[in-house]
Amino acid sequence: MTEHSGPIEIDVGSDIRAVTFTTNGEYLVSGGSGVRVWRVKDTKLMATMEAYTVILCIAVSKDGEWIAAGTGQGVIVWDTKTYEKACTLKKDSEAVYAVDFSPDSSRLVTRMNGNIAIVWDITAGKQIQTLHHENTVRAAKYSPLGDRIVTGTILAVRVWDSNDGRLLSDIKGGVPVWGNDCLLCFNNNLLVVSWDKKIMEFDASTGSAASEWPFLDIDDTHRGISLPKHGKFITYSTTRTVTFWDISTHSQLALIDYPQGISSFALSPDDRFIAIGGEDKKITIKSLSRITNSTLASPLPPTFQEPDIQIDDAALDSAKQDQLTDPEPPFTETITNSGHQTHHALANRALVQARLQQSDLAIDDAENSIKIHPDVNGYIKKSVALVSEGKRSEACRVYDLAFRHCDPTDVDLILLIKAIVMFMAGEHRDAISRVDDLIATVHLNSICYVVQAYMYHLLGNLQMETSNYEVAIRSFERAGAQMRSYAGPDLSAISLISGWKFDGLDITVQQYLCDALYAAGCIKDAGDSLLKMLNTVDEAVYMRGPLIEWVSDWTHRYLSAPQSEGDAASNSAQHYETPTPTPLLREWAKATLANGEWQDALVSTASFTLPRVTTYWAVCERLETMDRVTDAIECFHEMTNELGEEVYISGPLTEWVADFMQRCLSAPRSDGDIALDATRDGNAPTLHASPTPLLQEWAKVNLTHDSWKDVLASAVNFTVPRVTIYRAIYERLETIDRIMDALECVNQMTSELGEEQHQESVLDFRQRSSRKLEDLGDTAVDAQRYDEAISQYTTAVSLNPPSPQDLLIKRSKAFLATGSWKQVLDDANQVIMLDPSSPWGYEMKHAALQKAGDYDNAVDAFETMLSKIAQSPDLSVQLHGDQYISPSNTRETIRKIVQRTTRHLPRVLINTATGRLYDRAEQASAFESLPIFNELVSLMTTRIDYVRIKREVRQYFRYAMLSHKWEENEPLFQQVMHIAVYDLDNSATHDKLQMFCKIVRDAGFNWAWCDTCCINKSDHFVLQEALVAMFKWYQGSAMMIVFLRGVRSSSQIGALVKSIWNTRAWTLQEYVASKIIHFYTEDWTLYLDLQSTNHKESPEVISEMEQATGVSAQQLMALRPGLMSIREKLRLASTRQTTLVEDAAYSLLGIFSVTGIPAIYGEGEGSLGRLLAHVLAGSGDVSILAWTGESGSFNSCLPANITVFNGPATSHFPLPIPDVDMERIIAAPSSSPFDLDAALKLYDRLDQLPAPWFAASRMKLPCIAFQLPPLSRYRTRSGRLYRVDTVAFGTVEIKTRRDLSRMDSLYLIHPWLDAILEREQLRSGAHIEDDVTPPLSPHTDDEEISDEEIDDDTSSLAEPEPPLLPASSRMVPMDKETRARRLVARLRQPFGALLVTLAASGRRAVDYRRVAADSLITVQIQENVSLVDILDNVCTLDVL
Repeated sequence: MTEHSGPIEIDVGSDIRAVTFTTNGEYLVSGGSGVRVWRVKDTKLMATMEAYTVILCIAVSKDGEWIAAGTGQGVIVWDTKTYEKACTLKKDSEAVYAVDFSPDSSRLVTRMNGNIAIVWDITAGKQIQTLHHENTVRAAKYSPLGDRIVTGTILAVRVWDSNDGRLLSDIKGGVPVWGNDCLLCFNNNLLVVSWDKKIMEFDASTGSAASEWPFLDIDDTHRGISLPKHGKFITYSTTRTVTFWDISTHSQLALIDYPQGISSFALSPDDRFIAIGGEDKKITIKSLSRITNSTLASPLPPTFQEPDIQIDDAALDSAKQDQLTDPEPPFTETITNSGHQTHHALANRALVQARLQQSDLAIDDAENSIKIHPDVNGYIKKSVALVSEGKRSEACRVYDLAFRHCDPTDVDLILLIKAIVMFMAGEHRDAISRVDDLIATVHLNSICYVVQAYMYHLLGNLQMETSNYEVAIRSFERAGAQMRSYAGPDLSAISLISGWKFDGLDITVQQYLCDALYAAGCIKDAGDSLLKMLNTVDEAVYMRGPLIEWVSDWTHRYLSAPQSEGDAASNSAQHYETPTPTPLLREWAKATLANGEWQDALVSTASFTLPRVTTYWAVCERLETMDRVTDAIECFHEMTNELGEEVYISGPLTEWVADFMQRCLSAPRSDGDIALDATRDGNAPTLHASPTPLLQEWAKVNLTHDSWKDVLASAVNFTVPRVTIYRAIYERLETIDRIMDALECVNQMTSELGEEQHQESVLDFRQRSSRKLEDLGDTAVDAQRYDEAISQYTTAVSLNPPSPQDLLIKRSKAFLATGSWKQVLDDANQVIMLDPSSPWGYEMKHAALQKAGDYDNAVDAFETMLSKIAQSPDLSVQLHGDQYISPSNTRETIRKIVQRTTRHLPRVLINTATGRLYDRAEQASAFESLPIFNELVSLMTTRIDYVRIKREVRQYFRYAMLSHKWEENEPLFQQVMHIAVYDLDNSATHDKLQMFCKIVRDAGFNWAWCDTCCINKSDHFVLQEALVAMFKWYQGSAMMIVFLRGVRSSSQIGALVKSIWNTRAWTLQEYVASKIIHFYTEDWTLYLDLQSTNHKESPEVISEMEQATGVSAQQLMALRPGLMSIREKLRLASTRQTTLVEDAAYSLLGIFSVTGIPAIYGEGEGSLGRLLAHVLAGSGDVSILAWTGESGSFNSCLPANITVFNGPATSHFPLPIPDVDMERIIAAPSSSPFDLDAALKLYDRLDQLPAPWFAASRMKLPCIAFQLPPLSRYRTRSGRLYRVDTVAFGTVEIKTRRDLSRMDSLYLIHPWLDAILEREQLRSGAHIEDDVTPPLSPHTDDEEISDEEIDDDTSSLAEPEPPLLPASSRMVPMDKETRARRLVARLRQPFGALLVTLAASGRRAVDYRRVAADSLITVQIQENVSLVDILDNVCTLDVL
C-alpha cells in the first residue's frame, strides 16, 4: 500500500480489541483472540502470537524490540525479532486494560482493574513502582520524554515523576471507561477527552486548564484521540466516526464515517496512514494524505495581497513564458502611453532588463521610476537590478526603503520577496531562515512553503553541480516536504520578480531528486522516488508532455545500471524463476513505446541488467495495453524465436502468456493470429489448415497446468476452425507425453466432427500413440511407477498393434512388480497362445507361479523356458539362455550345502515334529521335503544365492540340547531308534525326554539332542566322536535346556548352587560351551520364574554360577575349547564329580579339543594320565606338573586324581619380579664379581632345551637337577618329615608318606624354565578357538562355492599339531646381557621343587620317577652356588 492508494481492508476473522503501528510504520499489530502482525504495504500476515485468553490492549516499544499485550490474566511481552514470548508480567492474575512503554523501552506501565497503576522492569520481569488513586484507574501513559507518567480516573488526572513515583500534579477532570486512548501527552500539555464529552487541554506542570474545546455534539461512545507528528491537527474517534480537528482553531477539518462500528484506531508514526479496527472483525487502512491534503489545502482567506505591480498583458505573458528578448518595444510603448503611470512601466522594464543581465539599464530605469514616484515597486526592482550586478549590500539597503512605502497588509509579502532577493544574492541559508520565520508567524500560508521549496530546489541544483550528491538529496527532500498546492496573483508576482517558474515544481523537484539519488549510488531509492512521483502525475499530462521523454531516458539508464532495484539485484537471484516485470520496467515500456517502435525499444535494451524474457514481457504487455495487438504478437514470436519456449512454460509468465494468447486468438481477424499468419503465408487459412504458431503456443502454455477439456472450452470464441483447435490440443498433448488425454481428445473430436474426413490422420496418430505409450510405460517402469506403466501398456494393447506379445510381456512384468500374479499368469498364457515357440511367455509364467507359491509348477515352466531357448533358431536367444542356471544344478548345490552343514551337527538328532531319531542322511531328506527347497530352486534362475541357501539351511537345522544328570532307566539309542519319543512308556526319564522335545518344538526349533538316546554308545567310533565333539555341539546349539532334578518350582535363589547338576563333570562343559541357556525345575517351570531370553545373562544365575565355580562370570564366558587356560580348566574340573572314573578325563576331551585319545572305559585313573600327557605334550605347559598328592599309574609326574588341581599353580613357580625391583637387583653390588660369560652360556643352554614331551608313558623333562646328600628322617603325626642340608639350597624339608631312606640318588629339580627365561607364553600355540559352526568357505557369502570347497571338510574337529615357535619369537625383546642378568635374578628366587629318584627300568639309559610329596617343597638357590655349577646341572630327564 502507498500513501496515494485507496483504502484497503484486512479480514481478521475475529474480534478486534486494539490496533497499533510499529515504530517504523511498516507493520500493523492487532489484538483480539490473539496478537497478529501484518505488513502494511501488502497486508501480508507475518506472525500470530497466541495468548490463550482475550487481548484487551496492545503497545509496541519505541525501539521496536517488544510487543506487549494486556490480557485477562496479566501482560505478555513478545520479542519482535523472533515473535517468541519474552516474559509474562502479572499481579494476582488480574486483567490488564492499558499498557504503555517508556521512551527508552525498558519499562512498562499497566492499568489493572483497580485503584492502582503498576510500573514494571521488562528485563528483570518484576514490579518496581505502584501509583495509587482513590478511584478505579482508567488510563496510564508515559510522557514523550519519559520523565513523567500520567494516570487518570473518572474524576481526576495525576502526573507522577517516573523516576521516584512522586505526585507532581493532581488535575480535576476524568477520563471515560476506555480511558487510555482518551489521554494524550504532547510537549508539556495534556489533552483529555472527559466523560462529559469535552476535550480539555491542561498544562502538565501546573495542572491548570490551558483551553477547552467546543462541546462534542455526539451520541456515540468515546474511543480516543491521537496526535500526528506534525502536530497540526488531532484525530478523535467515537464508535461510528473519526474526525480531524485543527489544533489551533479547534475547528473540524474532516470526517470519516464508519457505520460498521469502530473498536479501536491508530495513526502510523510517519503520519501516512490511519488504521481503524472495526466491530465487523475487519481492519481498514486509509491514507492520511488522501484525507487531509484535500482538507488542509482548501482555499483560505489570503494573507498576502499582491503589491501594485503593473504591466501590460503582452509583456506579462512574455515574462511568464520566459521569452524575454528585447524589452524596448513593448515597455517603451507602455512608458510612452502610460501617462502618470510611467514609473510602473520603468520599474517593470528595469525588472526585465535585470533578468536579461542588462544591469546598468535596469538600475537607470529603476532609479527613474523612483524619481517619478517613490513606491514599493520601484525599490524592489532596483534591488533586483543591484543583485544582478552583484551589489548585495546595496541591494539590501535599497530594499529596506520599500517598507516605508508599502501598505501594512503587504508587509508579509514584501518580507518574503526580500528573502527571495537575499537568496538571489547568494545568501541562501539566511534567505531560507527568513522564510522559516515567516512560516512560523504567518499561519498556514502555503506560499511561504512553495517559495522555500523552490529555494531548496535551487540549492540542490547548486550542490549537484559540485557533485555534493548527499547534501543535494537532503535539499531536494526538503523541497518536496515543503511543497504545497498554491496558486494566486501573489505567486505570479514573485515569479515575475525572481524569474522562478513554479508551474510543475513538485514534479521538477522529484525529477532532480531521482537524479541526485542515482548520482549518489542510491539506485533503489532513486527508483522508488521515480515511482512515487509518477503515481502523482496526471496520465494525460504525462503522456503528452516532455516528462515522458525524460522518464524513458531515465528508466533506461536505471535499468542498465548494475544492482538496480528489483529489476537487477532482486531478479539476479531468481533470474528465470520469477521474471515478472518490475514497476520501473513497465514505466520504461510505457514511456519508450509512446512514440517509438517496439523493435527499436528492444534493441536499446541490450545494456539492461534484467533477464531478456522480462524485457520482452514488459514490451508485449504494453503493446497490448496500447491496442497494438499485431505488434504484441510479433514481439511474442520474436521472444520465442530468441529464447525458446522454456521461458514461459513455468513461472508467473505462464499465466500472462495464456491470457495474452486467449485475447489474441479471440480478436477480430484483422489483429488475430490467423490474419497474421495469412499475411505471412500469403494465403487465407483453410478448414484443415495446420495449427498456426500462435495457436500452438496457446496450446502449449495452457496445457502446462490445465486439463485439455478446460483448454478446449476456453477456445469457444476463437476465430479458427474447430478441427484446427482440436489438432493443436492433441498434438501438444502427444508432445508432452499425455497420450491418454490425447487419445481422449481425438475420440471426442471424431465424435463431434465425424471420423470420415480425418480417418487417415487419426489412424496414424493411434499407431504413434501405441508406440509412445509403450515408451512411456518403459519410462514408468524404470522409475518404478508400475501402476502407471500398466495403464500405459493396457491402453497401447487396446489400440490393436500388429504384434502385441512384447506389450503383454512388459505389462506382465509391471503386474509382477505390483504383486498381481494372476494378471501376470493371464498375460503369460496369452503370450504362449499367440507364440508357443517363444520362451518369454514361459519365463513370465514361471515368475507368476513362483509369486503364487506354486513352486513345483514354477520349476516346470522354467525348465520349459530353457528348452524353448535351446530350440530357438535365433542365436541371440540362445546366447540369452547362457545366463540361466539349470534347476538340477541348483538342487545339487543346495544338497552339498546341506551335507556340509549337517557334517558339523550331532550325528543323530530328534525331529521335534515327529519325535523320531534322524541320522544325517535323513536330516538332509527332511530338508528336501520342505516347500523351501523347491522355493530355493525356483528362485535361483540366474545366480545361486549362497547367502539365502545357507541362511535357510542354518535356520532349519537349528537345534537345542539337554543338560541333565543321568538317572536310572534313561532311554537309550537302541530303545528309541525305532519309536517316536512321544510314544515312549510313561516314566520319569521318558517324561523328561518328552517334555524337553515339546519345549524345543514350541520354541520353534526343528531338532533336539539328548546324550542319552542320540549317541550309539555301542559304536566305538560314534562314541569317540561324541566325546570329542560334544563341546562344540553345545557351543553351536541355538539353545540349551538345563533340567534341575531336585529343584522345585517353589525353590528360592541359591537352589541352583546346591543342585546336583552343578556338581557333575559333564555339565561344566555344557554350561561353558552353550550361548543361550534356559533353566527348568523338575516340574518344568522356569527356574525362579526367570523370563529373560537367556538365563546365562540373568544376574541371579550369574551370581549363583560364580558362587558354585569360584570363577567370575567373565572368566567362564571367556573359556574356549583348545589348549588355552589349561590350569584354570583343570581347576574347574577338579571340583566336579563323575560316576565313572574315566569320565573325569573324557569330560575334558571337548574342552581341550583332544582327538587322539581313544575312550577306554575300564582303564581307571590311567585315562586321566593319558589326557594330561597329551595336553602337556601339545602345549608345553609344565603347570600340569605343579601339584602335591599321589602320582598316577600312567606317569609318576602326573597325578592319580584330578582333585589335586583344586588350588593355585603359581606357588610352584618363582614369583615374578617387578621391573623396578629387577633393575635394582641387577644394579646392586655383589660380594663376588658377576660371571657374565657363565650367565650367557647358562641362558643359551636353557633356551635350547626342547619342550617337555612324551614317548608312550615316558616323559622327557628338561630341568636343572641338584642331587641331595643323605637325609635325616623325623616322624610326625601327619607322616614322615625329612630334613637335609645341601650346598645348593641350604636346609631343605620334605614331607611325604614315602620312605625316602630306601631310595638312592634323590634329586630336587627345577622344571619351571619358561618362567625364569621370561618367555611371553608357555608354548600355547596349539589351541582351537573357532565356533562350532565355522563359515562354509573362506569366500564371502555372495561368491560361488566350488565343489572342491564344499566337499573338503575344512572344519574337522581334529586338532592340528602345535607348531614349535623359534626361541627368538618367544623372548621378551632386550639385549643378550640384560636377558642373562635377569635370568640369574629370577633363578635365585624361591620355587617349588620336584623330588625325583633313580628308577630301575632295565634300560641302559637312566630313568627317573617322581616322588610325590605331601606338601610343597620350597627351596632357593644359594648365593654361593656359582653359575658354572648350575650350568653343570642342566639336563633332560627320562621320567617314568
